[in-house]
Parts: sequence; structure tokens; C-alpha cells
Amino acid sequence: CRGCRMRFLGVQPAPESLVGLYDASYFDSEFRCGRAAAPSFDEAAFREENRGLLDDFAALGARGRLLDVGCATGWLVQHANERGWQAQGVELSSDAAAHACSRGLAVFRGDLLEARLPAAHFDVVYMGDVLEHVPDCRAVVVEVARVLKPGGWLYLRGPVTTNSIARALALGLYRALGRTIVLHEVPYHLWEFTPRSLARLMAACGLTVTRVRQSKIPPGRARGEKSTLQRAAMAAIDALNLPLTILFNVRGDRVVMVARKPA
Repeated sequence: CRGCRMRFLGVQPAPESLVGLYDASYFDSEFRCGRAAAPSFDEAAFREENRGLLDDFAALGARGRLLDVGCATGWLVQHANERGWQAQGVELSSDAAAHACSRGLAVFRGDLLEARLPAAHFDVVYMGDVLEHVPDCRAVVVEVARVLKPGGWLYLRGPVTTNSIARALALGLYRALGRTIVLHEVPYHLWEFTPRSLARLMAACGLTVTRVRQSKIPPGRARGEKSTLQRAAMAAIDALNLPLTILFNVRGDRVVMVARKPA
């Protein structure tokens, strides 16, 4: 978008096609763009990660009701309940939601807008690798703001791929040559954010950003259809990018963003 600088997939899948993308095989191999070390169904693989998330929520001074949007198989919901939260989830995938519900978890099968949750109800809403997958990211953040209590927190984690140096250079080259980028992969990501565009989105939806922390995926893990030369070039640039992100919190390809609903 020339106005707000948000990047998005020009031709998006129809709603029924979108639902079909997230079957059991996605949660086995493509979960988190294939970067998860284990399938989503493996509880042990995510317990330590969820412990860290719950510690982060506690550090915010938050407790009470937790909503996990895009909760996959529901391990964070389960581990939060074990820590004393009243936790529930929303999940588009029938397979993943069924797996969570089979363990007695409160998980709605569908998207956040369909769930029609009560207003001003949750102390924390968590979105992990989710917002880039939804057809209308602004509508989703508006709904998050509505269901948060005054003073409640949105804790968002996900990719900001085009923010990294290699990806930004590639986009600039395509733009200079007047070429259109054609996606040759399954269209899981409908949006490509940067920290700045995400922060603008939060502000437009009535949330105040309080923390932005970028990170960088290590070199040599490029995905998609790329030549050997392209992969080598990306690895070299990423090797320079990595310390820059660590030292100065810039040009990362993943981000944690914490935002608060005004009290």
C-alpha cells in the first residue's frame, strides 16, 4: 500500500480455500513456516517456550483471563491453566482445535471475529505467528482491543521478514526493475509486516505499544524457491545482519511487540 506502506498478497485465497490450508499436515511440518523443531502436537517441545511466555505475562503484572488467538493444538492454553490462568483459545483449523478440545480445553473452532467473545473480558491476548495469516489484520486487532479489559495487554510475536537487510534489498531491486514478485509457495502469509507498520496498526486500533524487541533467524536457513547463488548471497548478508539486530534491535526478521489498552 503506497499510503501506509503495508505489504500484502495481491491475490488472496478465498475463505474456504484458506481454511483448507491448515489441515493436520500443516501442524506436522509447516507450523511456523517449518521453523519449529517439532510438530505442534508434541507437548514436550513447547513446554519450556510456554513457560517463558507465561513468565513474560507475569512480568507485565498481568494475571486472570488469557486468550490465545490461533492457539493451534492448545499447549499454551493448557500450560496457562496449570499456572492458575483462566485460559481459552481460538483456532481456525478443525484438526488442531479438535486435538485441543479432546483434552478438555476451551477452544473455539473458527476465527476471532466469529467467536463473538465478550467485551472487556481478557487481561492478556496472545498472538503467536498469527496476524500475518488473517485476511483482515486491522479487523482482528480492533477485535483484540474490544475483548481486552482496560489496561489489558496484547502480546504479539511473529515474522517481520521484509524488514531484514537481504529481503529489503531484494524488494528494492524488484521495484527498481519494475518487476512483480510472484509467490511460488502456499500462500500462508497474507501480510508482510515491519515493526513500524505493526506499531502504526496498533495505534490505529487504539492500543499503545510499550515494547518492541526484534530478533534475527540465523544465516543459512532461507526458505522457498531460491538458486544456490541467491542462498549464498542471503547467507552472507544475514551473517552481517545478525549482530546488527542483536546489538541495536534493528533489521530483524522476527519481532515481539507488546501493546496495552488504555486504562
